[in-house]
Amino acid sequence: MFYLHYKPGVEVRQPNLLSTVLRVMGCICVLIFFNLFASLIARQRNPVYAFLFLFGIVLFMRILSYVYPFPFNLQALNVFTPLIYAKDEIFRSLGDLLINVLLAFWLLLFFRAHVKTIKPPVLKKQWQVWLVIILASLLMYIVGQFLSELIQSMVIDSKISFDVTDPFSLNEYSIIGAVILGFIAFSFLFFSEVINYLLNELTNFRRRTKYIFLAAVGILWLLFRIHDPNIAYSASMVIWLLVYVVLLDMLAHRFSNSIDTIPFLFWLVLLTITTSAILVYYNNQKEITVRERLAEDLSKQKDPYLEMLMNDVAKKITEDDFIRLFFQEKNSTQLSKSTLENDLREKYFKGYLGRFNVSFYLYDEGGEPIYAADTISWYSFNRRMLVDSEPIGGDLYYNERSFNDYSYIGKKAISSLNGGSVTGYMIYELTPAVVNTQRLYPELLVDGDMYDPEKEYGTAYSYAIYDKGILVANNNDYPFQIKLYPSDVPSEEVTVSAVKGYSQLIYRASKDKVVIIMKENRDFVEFITLFAYMFCLFLLIIIIYKLLDLLVKARMRISNIRALMDISIRKKVHGTIIFVVVFAFLILGVTTILFFINRSESENRERLSKTISEVVVEVEKIFYLQQMFDAVEDMYDPVFQSRLSSAISDIADDRALDINIYDRDGNLQLTTQPLMTEKGLLARKMHPLAYFQLFRQDKIQFIQDERIGTMRYLSGYVPLRSNGEVFAYLNVPYFATQTELNQQISNFLIALINFNAFIFLIAGILALLITSSITKSFSVVIERLRHVNLGQRNDEIEWDKDDEIGALVREYNKMVRKLEVSAARLAKSEREGAWREMARQVAHEIKNPLTPMKLSIQYLQRAIDNDSPNVKELSRNVANTLVEQMDHLANIASDFSAFARIGEAENVVLLLNEVVHSLNDLYQSHPHCEIHFNEPARLCYVFADKTQMNRVFTNLLQNAIQAIPEQRMGHIEIAMEATADEWVVVSVRDNGEGISPEVQSKIFVPNFTTKNSGTGLGLAMCKNIVEHARGEIWFETRLNMGTTFFVKLPLVQGPSGG
Repeated sequence: MFYLHYKPGVEVRQPNLLSTVLRVMGCICVLIFFNLFASLIARQRNPVYAFLFLFGIVLFMRILSYVYPFPFNLQALNVFTPLIYAKDEIFRSLGDLLINVLLAFWLLLFFRAHVKTIKPPVLKKQWQVWLVIILASLLMYIVGQFLSELIQSMVIDSKISFDVTDPFSLNEYSIIGAVILGFIAFSFLFFSEVINYLLNELTNFRRRTKYIFLAAVGILWLLFRIHDPNIAYSASMVIWLLVYVVLLDMLAHRFSNSIDTIPFLFWLVLLTITTSAILVYYNNQKEITVRERLAEDLSKQKDPYLEMLMNDVAKKITEDDFIRLFFQEKNSTQLSKSTLENDLREKYFKGYLGRFNVSFYLYDEGGEPIYAADTISWYSFNRRMLVDSEPIGGDLYYNERSFNDYSYIGKKAISSLNGGSVTGYMIYELTPAVVNTQRLYPELLVDGDMYDPEKEYGTAYSYAIYDKGILVANNNDYPFQIKLYPSDVPSEEVTVSAVKGYSQLIYRASKDKVVIIMKENRDFVEFITLFAYMFCLFLLIIIIYKLLDLLVKARMRISNIRALMDISIRKKVHGTIIFVVVFAFLILGVTTILFFINRSESENRERLSKTISEVVVEVEKIFYLQQMFDAVEDMYDPVFQSRLSSAISDIADDRALDINIYDRDGNLQLTTQPLMTEKGLLARKMHPLAYFQLFRQDKIQFIQDERIGTMRYLSGYVPLRSNGEVFAYLNVPYFATQTELNQQISNFLIALINFNAFIFLIAGILALLITSSITKSFSVVIERLRHVNLGQRNDEIEWDKDDEIGALVREYNKMVRKLEVSAARLAKSEREGAWREMARQVAHEIKNPLTPMKLSIQYLQRAIDNDSPNVKELSRNVANTLVEQMDHLANIASDFSAFARIGEAENVVLLLNEVVHSLNDLYQSHPHCEIHFNEPARLCYVFADKTQMNRVFTNLLQNAIQAIPEQRMGHIEIAMEATADEWVVVSVRDNGEGISPEVQSKIFVPNFTTKNSGTGLGLAMCKNIVEHARGEIWFETRLNMGTTFFVKLPLVQGPSGG
């Protein structure tokens, strides 16, 4: 029960296409603004707060769109109607599913971009760590199961076709569904990366511990689902997740990687294989459901087209004045029952209904037989209909005694001519004249909601029907058994098993009736085809993402886009090979399909021409016999039309086709499918082009393409002649044309796609090999150019091939020889200049302490000459001054010596955490500074000289302390962080006065200093030490706010493999 309630004053307005596009673009711009704002929060505050802010905004806007027509009434679009897909209140349509998946993908993309900057909370107790690890592992299984069930609902609980073996069953909803699958796959990849990062941090990158936890949680997950019918699928999912996490650790994926790299292709192939396998699995589940419905229908011998015709006939019978008059005057009428039956057969039970034997039973208003021949009582019929039959709508019933013994029974109450009381009842029963399971009926006349799996899958299935173990009907070419023994039939109602390359479904309809449906197992072909489709689609999604990312980075400026789109030779070769393969695929596919279309049309035209010529001969004989007695003008009188209709129906049934006859003016006089005209599918006028060709151009035959709705078919026209005079036109539509053509094209496309999937894979491998071969030569030159150094010997490249690269190598060798000469001259000049500069600096630094020493001695001599009484005390002061200045000279000598020995480093694998930690402990007791050290959870090993590393960070700490004014409490923060690309960055931040812009460029220049004393070699020495360790050093400063120095060093594997 339901009701409709009208709300007055409610007006729903739908925007036009331009308005819709502008509204959607407006929403996208608003979301981009919120994304940028959240990124600002992540940089300045906390990434977790930024994600929660963005999540709250997205959730609010999504709830708003559910409750109100925001940004417009989405329900007006077909993609947002539940008729295509609906799962629950959240995923209530395919459009809602698409929006939800895109928003989830966006949120995960944002969180993933900032997850490395989020510091996991420090858990003091071990059981807390274990609990978080268990919950994170469980979350991965829950999300995996949820996404799998989401895909299941898309395939099974929807009208979306993912059957790639039938390309013509795919539509726009299939494309949208495939796009959704792509974003689901990438969303899971991003989500799993975040969870894996969290597990690595919690387990201190001990992978074995992580795998044990994941496996244990997976086993517990399966134990809780032990009674689930799909437990085998869940177990395979657990195993897949474990392997997936191992691969995630072995080959970490980054979405920013180039799309022509091995890691990127690996993850793309893995996601495509997984998605294709899941789709094949659920497609099989859906197909088995279809087979069950087909088996059930076959067991009942139901005919949906017949049922529709009988419902239509029942309505006409109750409105037929002749029948109503007959029942009204049943007591005085002189008409016999046979007269009424003949009238009923000629009017209503002809054409397709003429294939069935029909019996009529007439009863008065009291249920008594009108004719004594109707020996079946009213009670018996009612009992058969109500007890032994199945109602199928209106007053129509389906009654089955055995497979070959079934009938349709219709009952109609006949009222008087004035529409008053019931004057009697008519019961008519249709039984098949010949058992024919190969039923023929036009697709256009069957109700769109009337499901007919046999029509949809008839060519894919072979079925057999057994009654009491004996084969009573079968179709297609599978060799079924003639006799079925009890041991061959399982006790279950439905059983599915694999038999020699076929999938066998046994449906036990009743104790005596069994239906077996066989389907060729094409899972591998379907998987390969799906893989090809999904791979191309996933690649297209990533290319679109890359283009959008490029536009955002370039800020929509052409100059920036050109700068960012510099394509390497490797990418050019890859792109060229792939383009050639795709282009060849398109050309081959289009030309072959056109060939199929032309050949099919030619064959069908020839077939139709031959058929229509044979039909013309038989129809003209019927008209010839009529012309022997009547004039041509009287040939369409009701009596002759009745006989002609019966004869034409027999011809149509024998040849399994439809026939239309038009008079000389092009008016429809007779058709074997009157419902086509009544439903408005067939015009009552002849097609104007055909009429023109036959009437004006005097052609003897005309065949053309015609279309009803979306259905395309061939239609042939010929004139009917007698003694050279045209008296009518015959039309034969050929409805099977498009179906056969689609089947041929589908088979070809499947073979072509599978073949090109193999070619595409080979082309990809060849592209990698060719580009590797080409770029390997350039790599040699690039590597040598990278190591060109003025301070060492540069080797020439040996190349024995006389090609373009050989010419490049020869020029390189010439350049190396010239460079050696220039380097020798430059080195000599630099050495001389360096010695001069060093001598000047040494002289300057030595002269500074010598001056006070000389003055002190001169003052002491003057005091001695004057016999000063404090000579002794003055001698002691002069001695102290001399010692102090000599210590200063020793420090100067040590600094210059250390600077000269920077290149003599003794590099070892050392734990950088210990170096920084020891210095932090050393300076903790400083009275005017608070020093904080943020130590990472990971152990960071580098390859460097331990003494020199100690000198670097000692110098940075001393500079930080000295940069803080005396009147300010010092705060120094030391931080160490390991990045995802295997680097460690150590930062030393102070709250000093900062570095003024005019001296920033000179900070790392030797002999430059901002202090009142010193050699100015400290930071220059630090820079040389870090660069010799293949690292980088830089700083960031703000006046009166402080300075941060950064040291970046490459990580290496520790002694224990950490």
